[in-house]
Amino acid sequence: KQWYQRRVRGVATVFGMGLKKEHLPDRHRTTTYFSDMGAMLGTVVLWVYWPSFNAASLYDDTHIQGRVIGNTYLSIMASCVTAFATSALIHRGKFEMIEIQNGTLAGGVIIGTISPFLIDPWAPVLIGAIGGVVSTFGYGLLHPYLEDCGILDSAGVQMLHGIPGILGGLFAALATLADNTNYMFSYNTTWTNTTDVDRDRGQQFGYHLGAILVSLGIAVVSGLITGVLVRLPICPTIEKEDMLIDHDFWVIHDKNHDPRLKKDKKSNIYANQMAEAKA
Repeated sequence: KQWYQRRVRGVATVFGMGLKKEHLPDRHRTTTYFSDMGAMLGTVVLWVYWPSFNAASLYDDTHIQGRVIGNTYLSIMASCVTAFATSALIHRGKFEMIEIQNGTLAGGVIIGTISPFLIDPWAPVLIGAIGGVVSTFGYGLLHPYLEDCGILDSAGVQMLHGIPGILGGLFAALATLADNTNYMFSYNTTWTNTTDVDRDRGQQFGYHLGAILVSLGIAVVSGLITGVLVRLPICPTIEKEDMLIDHDFWVIHDKNHDPRLKKDKKSNIYANQMAEAKA
């Protein structure tokens, strides 16, 4: 169950990435103090309830659920500390809001697969700390570099879900290789040490790695197919510089926040007849 949950996360994150030839305008990326505080409130809610996300699929064993919750809280607390420290390091003593909003949650992502395993407390703390550092460095340094290379990840989802999710799968694979008890749980979600199993720990390690590669392959192929479909003539098209603007599809009460107004530019997205009729 946990194996499936992490692989779905990996598929979803790689699926959403795209390629572009030029940067999106910086004026379309601006946020307000109100929106940042609202997003931070969402981060706090996710931080509190993330252990339940990891434990929900193990509803039939409350004992394991307790272990999942404990390991997740240890991991997510560690990522919270390292996210703030890493952000301050990148920005010379100051914090970047998007890095804090996401890096503090990376511990909950990276511990997902290994959270029901029998591991000492230092392990989830270390794993969560790594997640916080990797996620925050990803937002601060890797994300701009990817855009320079022509890879668009508008929400930076790779830095919170993609890379930590893959690392979490690797840590779980190593745990099955190093400990016989965790190997049995990985094999059949049970702690019973049976002898009539179909594969040994090394083979189970290979299955973990294979699952990661398969999920990434599904994400790449399905993302390419989706990219081809949305480019068909029957789909509405927009200029690349307007890709992050919501005003033509959503009711935005702060109309002055439309960055196109600063250039006296009208919408170039297909006409929203209902909105125009209302106006």
